[in-house]
Amino acid sequence: MAIGTSVALSPDPATDVDTNTVTFALRAADLNRSEYSVAGLANPEEKLLTVSHETTKDDTQRHLVRIDRTMVDAITGVPVTFSAYVVIVRPPSTTVTNAVLYEGVNSLIDFLIEGGSNTRLGQILNNEV
Repeated sequence: MAIGTSVALSPDPATDVDTNTVTFALRAADLNRSEYSVAGLANPEEKLLTVSHETTKDDTQRHLVRIDRTMVDAITGVPVTFSAYVVIVRPPSTTVTNAVLYEGVNSLIDFLIEGGSNTRLGQILNNEV
């Protein structure tokens, strides 16, 4: 089941959300996967949002949220794709509640954007460890 027919996302830092939203419209959906895309981009440019779910043999749940953006390289003229995604792995245990998962994901996001300044994300993109 799809999250909705459209999803509006802001590319701005967390301190400046919803001022510059981009709308991803539902392109395809089935039981375990939904794909959204941004309309009006000239080929081969594309912005995709994917949400999918998988359950393994041992009942471990894997949830994927992924953004892909294809752009034409200004120098070579060749399309290139950037991807960013989060995979949440939930073991078959009653100890790992939604509250525990929310805390983990929120902590990860806070680490990356560091209060909306994106400082740590910049450090990561500069190969700092």
